[in-house]
Amino acid sequence: MNYKKKTLLLIIIATIVRCITAGSIELGNDEVYYRMYAQYLQWNYFDHPPMVGWLIRFTTANLYFSYELFIRSGAIASAAITTWFIFLSGSKLNNAFTGYLAAIIYTATLYGSIIAGTFILPDSPQMVCWAGGIYLLIDITKYNRVNRKQKRNLLLFGLIAGIGMLCKIHTVFLWLGFLLYNVQHNRQWFKQPVLYLSGCISLLLFYPVIQWNIDNQFITYLYHSNRVTIADGGIDIGSFLTFTGGQIFYTNPIIFFFILVSTVAAFKNNLPVSTSHKRLLLYCSLPLIIIATVISLFKNVLPHWTGPAYYGLILLTACYFSRRKLTTGFEKRLMPKILLAACGFQLLVIVAGVLLINFMPGSLGNKKEKNKFGEGDFTLDMYGWGSFKNNFTNLTKADLQTGVMKRDVAIISNKWFPAAHIDYYVTMPMQRDLIAMGDTNDIHQYAWINHERRKLKPGDDAYCIVPSNNYIDAAELYSGIFTTIMPPQIIEQKRNGKTCRYFYVWRMMDYILKPNPRLQ
Repeated sequence: MNYKKKTLLLIIIATIVRCITAGSIELGNDEVYYRMYAQYLQWNYFDHPPMVGWLIRFTTANLYFSYELFIRSGAIASAAITTWFIFLSGSKLNNAFTGYLAAIIYTATLYGSIIAGTFILPDSPQMVCWAGGIYLLIDITKYNRVNRKQKRNLLLFGLIAGIGMLCKIHTVFLWLGFLLYNVQHNRQWFKQPVLYLSGCISLLLFYPVIQWNIDNQFITYLYHSNRVTIADGGIDIGSFLTFTGGQIFYTNPIIFFFILVSTVAAFKNNLPVSTSHKRLLLYCSLPLIIIATVISLFKNVLPHWTGPAYYGLILLTACYFSRRKLTTGFEKRLMPKILLAACGFQLLVIVAGVLLINFMPGSLGNKKEKNKFGEGDFTLDMYGWGSFKNNFTNLTKADLQTGVMKRDVAIISNKWFPAAHIDYYVTMPMQRDLIAMGDTNDIHQYAWINHERRKLKPGDDAYCIVPSNNYIDAAELYSGIFTTIMPPQIIEQKRNGKTCRYFYVWRMMDYILKPNPRLQ
């Protein structure tokens, strides 16, 4: 079997595993929130550019098949395409064996196969553009002399980079890497009009996002800048260690070790890859990793933010493995033993994760306080929302029969999570409206979604649902805007026979238009 066929087999097997995983667990906080993007299409959203919403809208056939597997299928397809691109890039860097190794390594990373490859995130379509951009840049930097093919590829790169920026702004680091390479090693590109035309293509594609932010006081970038602005609090070692540990885990500890070894080998010119390509991959990888690492010394940084940056380092790692001559009988094996171990580790994480989420008795989080029961348990993000809908349906039927609440009253929430979960798993199946009531920095895109839904009118009633793992006192928060707020109905939720959390359901009567400073 040649390496092209082996890579295709790898993609098929990985896709099957991802599909099984995607259909086995409920949507996470971010995923269910991005599902709301797809319901209300815009040119930009509070948190991110629009591509993830467009992708979900496409893979669910205009939301007709709005189930977990279909919502996540865009991520699964993106991972398959990205894996094929990395095979092509590795083959272009060295040979088909290198491409095959790169495909294995990428598949063995938790970021590539799970974070961006199974869960639907902006990173999912971004990785296709990142991989396609790297593939083109490898061809563009193959020769120092500029020719017609390179110019054509550069225009195509501008197109792909622009689409990537519509997925996630981090894609701009591909442009940064290419420009750094040219400043240091091939300045003749700056004399070529096609370079500036390519940049204009990227900016033109990204312009709707810019215009949306102009119309909305640049709220997206103000929000993200507050997340990464370095404060005066001094160095935060805890944040740095959490970020570093997260990167190691998301990359796969086995793979991460060899990425470090390969990066050192690249600086020593000890890899079977041209100097120009080695430099390009380092320029496209290290700036994002370095910047995020520096910020993590002062602020909390999410480990998956640097995920795309490791793509180029994975290609260098594949070159490192390919220089180690095949042992006798290797051709009869599907992959090197160390990479087989890395894939085994990833499969173990997947199986353990699915079992933990669905069958772990009770909760991994707080068990001491009832109103904070389950706090800190990440598995509850993807468990129990569908079953809670049945409990809540029974409650509303009983309230209607006794006359406690009116028919079809709205449901309110104070934050984008758990609002998106309640929206998707509870209010939408029940054909009710969810209204997020809170500060824009708390409700995020719901500040815009609210305009698409019915508004509370004076005299309206509402339910407020709060899970104990994200507890707030709704009676205190919404006091003054409802005439009456009844004590909460507490619904116990169990997992495998043991309590995992509680849902607090407040009945709120007679809405009044009175500003509450805590909601501003």
